[in-house]
Amino acid sequence: MRRAVLILILGALLAAPAGAAAKSVTASAGGVRATLSYKGGPGITTHDEQLTIKQSGQPTYTEPVPSKGCFQVCGPADNHPVQVTDLYGDDGEDVVLTLFTGGADCCTVDDVYVPSAAMQSYVLDQHNFGEAGAVLKDIGPQGRPEFVSADPDFYCQFTDCAASGLPLQIFEFAGERFVNVTKQYPKLIAADAANWLKLYDKQPKQGQGLIAAWAADEDNLGLAATERTVLQLQIADHHLSASFAMSLQRFLTKHHYS
Repeated sequence: MRRAVLILILGALLAAPAGAAAKSVTASAGGVRATLSYKGGPGITTHDEQLTIKQSGQPTYTEPVPSKGCFQVCGPADNHPVQVTDLYGDDGEDVVLTLFTGGADCCTVDDVYVPSAAMQSYVLDQHNFGEAGAVLKDIGPQGRPEFVSADPDFYCQFTDCAASGLPLQIFEFAGERFVNVTKQYPKLIAADAANWLKLYDKQPKQGQGLIAAWAADEDNLGLAATERTVLQLQIADHHLSASFAMSLQRFLTKHHYS
């Protein structure tokens, strides 16, 4: 009887889900190696997330991943949640951790770890990029990557969530914090605006979310007068209402566009 019970216990242990074991994802560059370890997941069952950073093989940072800004989890957002890159353009190696926060219609958070001589370790800042997420890409003249994203404040604001338009947003990392530098890229803003207007023209009566994103881009280009003219024409054609235009203007002002 005891032998049968022991066999059953061993069988249950061997059949335990693989998710119970620790998992890890690693990235390295220039002598810096960053490893995100976690249990469960990936997804809402992720737990015990920890980041370890080594320089020349020596651990310089080992801490749990902060849960600020997360709903249920701070788990890996995709198959490549860890990057080692040069955010300042000074040949340094900084660590970017891309996390999923859990919850419906949500959210991608980027944690940035940069070396601090004063602390002899790493300092952290983070930004919630919402549903849009961010692509780390060198698009400027400084020779360093920017966080190319879209403004999540427009999500579900003027129409149903799936039909929302999100205007372009670009951040760089400077002074140990995220800085909005969208207006430094007028060509990209103009291309984004043209895309939203093209989509709106195909379905103007269902396009409030699209024209809202276009209006934000136009404001970032300093073309508020053009924006108001187009909105008035759409009101005259009965594609938009005057109340929608007023609501949009209030929203743009509140969010520092107008």
